[in-house]
Amino acid sequence: MTDEAPKKRPVGRPSKYKPEFCEKIIELAKTGAGMVEWALACDVDRTTLFDWAASHEDFSTALSRAKLEEQRWWEQAGRGGMYLDKFNALVWKTSMQARFRDDYTERKVTEVSGPDGGAIKTESVTKIDTRELDENQREALKAALMAAVESK
Repeated sequence: MTDEAPKKRPVGRPSKYKPEFCEKIIELAKTGAGMVEWALACDVDRTTLFDWAASHEDFSTALSRAKLEEQRWWEQAGRGGMYLDKFNALVWKTSMQARFRDDYTERKVTEVSGPDGGAIKTESVTKIDTRELDENQREALKAALMAAVESK
């Protein structure tokens, strides 16, 4: 008989993570494949890739590298396509904006100003919850609002 405590079993299913997935996703990305294809090649959901990246530094590095390789493939396809008769630039641009939002989304800067470029006029408004007013107060408020409307 031993005094050792029984070993605790891990909670949940064991991870499907394998270090060889790092190279697998990088190789897929070199063909222009995206994250959904990477997840399917590893037989997991896309969110699992993020979980693995958080838990495994080597996979986090591979995920970053794969995203770069994917973008390189698409950029090369766009450069090559510019000289083809049947290149659909709009489809390529839309795909780039969806896949690589930080680098390919046009951002419009809108400046807001008042008349003649001056300051914006602001007003403080006090809200009244009319449910808290008694009958006389509601009638007085109604009369004041009607007088304000008529004076305009």
